[in-house]
Amino acid sequence: MASIKTNQLMHGDCSYTVVWRGGGSRTGQWGRETFDDETAANRFRDLVNGHGQQWPPGRVKGEGFVESSEPECPADELFPAYARKYVELLMDISGHTRTNYERFIENHMTPWFRDLAVSDRANKITRDHISQWINGLKEGRPGPRHEPGTNGPGARAWRAGGRAGWTLSASWGLHRGSCQTTCGSGA
Repeated sequence: MASIKTNQLMHGDCSYTVVWRGGGSRTGQWGRETFDDETAANRFRDLVNGHGQQWPPGRVKGEGFVESSEPECPADELFPAYARKYVELLMDISGHTRTNYERFIENHMTPWFRDLAVSDRANKITRDHISQWINGLKEGRPGPRHEPGTNGPGARAWRAGGRAGWTLSASWGLHRGSCQTTCGSGA
């Protein structure tokens, strides 16, 4: 988890440094960003925590958020549209299973992959995104794109070990199939 260190400057003012370990692991590379304003430091700390202990997309160290030079990605190449189309094209599954897949994508995958693309045109889903998603589900953490102030749909059920009949391995199978083209061999 990212934290804030308060530094007393020689002229009496304070600076606030947000520090974290990349990916949240003990061996991850240290990341840090310093702010003059405590409120800005708190907001940035929350962004780092929400993005799995990584630099938030579009943030440049020491400069803040900058405009992306990446081309705009068509909506049908973003994960939600791609995953819905994948489920729509599945054959030999019951209507109930299709509904469960659609619900699972909406509640447990879209909050993690909403703005990510399945093509090379823009912010592409990577193996790291998938690992963060699986670890987040195991730990009951909401995705970085869950509505603010919510714990994310179903987060308590995952944390409590619920979801009988819908295991993490089953969800991984759905995700692996829907994203085979994303990470080469299907992650």
